[in-house]
Parts: sequence; C-alpha cells; structure tokens
Amino acid sequence: MKSDRTMHIISCTDNNYAQHLSVMFSSLLTNMDQTREVKLYVIDGGIEPENKKRLEETTLQFGAPITFLNVEKSQYDKAVESSHITKAAYYRISIPDLIDDESVKRMIYVDCDALVLEDITKLCDMDISPYFAAAVEDAGQHERLKKMNISDEAKYFNSGLMIIDMEAWRKNDISKKVIDFINNNDEDMFVFHDQDALNAILYDQWLELHPRWNAQTHIILKEKTPASLIDQKRYMETRANPAIVHFCGGNKPWNSNTSHPYARQYFKYLQSTAFNQPAKLSKNHVS
Repeated sequence: MKSDRTMHIISCTDNNYAQHLSVMFSSLLTNMDQTREVKLYVIDGGIEPENKKRLEETTLQFGAPITFLNVEKSQYDKAVESSHITKAAYYRISIPDLIDDESVKRMIYVDCDALVLEDITKLCDMDISPYFAAAVEDAGQHERLKKMNISDEAKYFNSGLMIIDMEAWRKNDISKKVIDFINNNDEDMFVFHDQDALNAILYDQWLELHPRWNAQTHIILKEKTPASLIDQKRYMETRANPAIVHFCGGNKPWNSNTSHPYARQYFKYLQSTAFNQPAKLSKNHVS
C-alpha cells in the first residue's frame, strides 16, 4: 500500500548541467523506496525546451513528474560566478519562497552533480527540529566562517545536500537575509559563492549529518584528513559506503581526465536517461 507521506525533492540547473541533473534524478528514483510518492522540482536557470523534455521523459519512466520553477533572477545580479559555479547555483537560496503550497513542510535539496546511491526517504523522515536545515560539513577545511568574521568555532556546511524545514525558513525570512548578505558585501567576501552566504546566516542553525550523505570529492579521493578521530572514522565509513556521491569541484565524471572512482557509476545511470547517446559515449566509460 502506498504511503501518503509524499517526498519533495528539488534541484536547480542551467542548460549546461541538464544532462547531469537527469543522472542525479535517475539514481535517486532507482534507489528510493518504491512505495513512497515523490514530487520533483527543478529551479530553471535557463534550460532549453528540448532538454526540459528529456528531463521529464527520464523521470516519468519512474512515474515522477517534474514541476519547473522560475526564480526572480535580478535579485542575484551581484552574485559571483566561477568556472564551475554559475548563477543557477544561487537559486537554491529562494527554494522556500518558490513553493506556494504550505502543506509542503520538508524539502530535500540535492545538487545536480551528484549520484544518490541510497534510499533518500531516510532523510525525508528525519527530525531536524529546532534547526532550519540539515547538511554535511564541508570537507575543504578552509575556515570560511573565521575569514568572514562570522564565527571562530562554528562548522561550515556544504550546500550540495540540504534538508530544509520550509516553515521555519519562511517564518524567519532566511532567503531575504541570505540575499541581503550577498548584496551588502563586496565580491571579495565570497570564495564559495552561495555556500558562503548560506553559512553566514545559518552557521548556528543547522544540524550536522553523517558525511555519507554528501560524500564530497575531497573525502572520496582522500585529499583531506580531518583533525578529530571521530571524523576520520566517519570519512572511512563514507568512502566504504557513500549514500550520496557529490562531484563537487573540478573533478567531474564528464571531464576526460577525471580520477574519480564513481565516474563509471555516472555513465551507468546516464544510460537510463533520455540524454543517453551511446554513440557519443567513450568505451572507457561503460561499466
């Protein structure tokens, strides 16, 4: 019997990353509890109609339609971009303001450059109160909060996976506070884009998840070793059994010189999407 506890999953992309989003959705829908209802949302950062159609064809194979959402882009005019971070990355800040349905209490945000290898319903059912969001600590160890003069002690999260308490976020006007922080500070303040701004506002209002739920490239490739023994143990557990693999940074499966051990998995899930074009896939990438 189907549960009436509908899960709400959201991501965002521009046209360049539409294929990668289809892979993320394919992996998520393949590995989730098939008895649960799911609603998918995509913040549209400029996806061409043909690619929207491909995204919908991909998820409808699993019986999951997509609702495309449009954000007021002008509020992010001051947002800083880089070689692998576009304006679309900032749009996650507006998520609770884009969903009119107040019955949606919980939203899971997943970056489009990720693979979801475990049942995401575990996150949907997790109690995160009294926090506004739950996330995984960023593995980069760059002390951004200290450098932004926000906090010497607080941890800094990676915004590629977030459980969002929609009600608490709206009630406390978090989106406006984050956008104001972007607009009221110079470009020099930001190194990690929207993530810096989200952390500046939520630094003491988020619940820490096990790093398995956002297995960042620094962790998978053993590029960083955390100071504490408990975190070292968690990193080992994450490498052994990641729940969500996040291809953050420049080491992505679609880059020809990638050394990422989950690159093959990306191409495996690509085969079950409407973007699959076997003739264009390298033989090296087929698992």
